[in-house]
Amino acid sequence: GVGLGAWYLYKNIPAGADPMGPENILGFTSGILTGTGSVMTGRWMAVCKSPLTGGWGDSNCGGDLAPAIKQCGFDAVFIKGISQTPVYLYVDNKGAEIRDAAKYWGLDAVEAEETLIRDTRKKKKPAVAVIGPSGENLSLISGISNDMGRYAARSGVGAVMGSKKLKALVLAGTKIIKGAEPEKIKEIS
Repeated sequence: GVGLGAWYLYKNIPAGADPMGPENILGFTSGILTGTGSVMTGRWMAVCKSPLTGGWGDSNCGGDLAPAIKQCGFDAVFIKGISQTPVYLYVDNKGAEIRDAAKYWGLDAVEAEETLIRDTRKKKKPAVAVIGPSGENLSLISGISNDMGRYAARSGVGAVMGSKKLKALVLAGTKIIKGAEPEKIKEIS
């Protein structure tokens, strides 16, 4: 998903935008082959204008978030702007909803993930990308956690998430992911 992220940010972040400001965009991208049965294509990317360099910023991570993006019916989720209060973004088959995250703000990443899973779980366990107190406090070395401690932790992506007052991305979609030619994908893999 790095190509999609680079293209989208290039087209939509104005020159000179403050990496910690409302014009910066934080993206969560999934690769084109994620969930199709192809081998080693299940990583996700966090992309943004980096507060460390002022240029391109990305970090990737494994786990269940990449297929969860696809199971919501999307290839990527992009966030722009800054909330006045702590929020999380909940996405499922029906679409996206911004929800209050005050009760999760201040929790460490694993504790917040466990609590969000418990609070939002329906039939299927949701996938969660979340920041802890270092991201909330805009530490430039903070990352984004998923799967109870896997981290996308380069380029200051956690600080950008914190600057938006976005505690978490919760993905609860159940759509089927299929490649056009599953047998061919399996053969090539």
